[in-house]
Amino acid sequence: MVEELKNFQRWYDKDPVVSRCINILENIETREKHRTATFLTNEIILKQPYCSMLPEELYNLVMNEKRKRRWYDFDEILKIFMELLRHCPEASRKEIAVKAIKFLEAAAT
Repeated sequence: MVEELKNFQRWYDKDPVVSRCINILENIETREKHRTATFLTNEIILKQPYCSMLPEELYNLVMNEKRKRRWYDFDEILKIFMELLRHCPEASRKEIAVKAIKFLEAAAT
């Protein structure tokens, strides 16, 4: 059991760029989290597989998880962004993470 916990990785910890992005996002003010999530959600839904999905399908995908156990589950804007990011292809996830880091760094200056 202890060995299983040692080997456990959250979905976003598997890629160092995505992990850095999420770590930054988790530790900034709520207003900046929302601004970043909104901007990047628009970027994500223009990519496959989302661009060919109906709004109801997108909503069902991101709201599938009913339990509120993760830090982003308690905020609908962040939950939508994080779930879209989680379900997108790895290459797109990394591309969005890079854009998020650049967006956040630009906002900080």
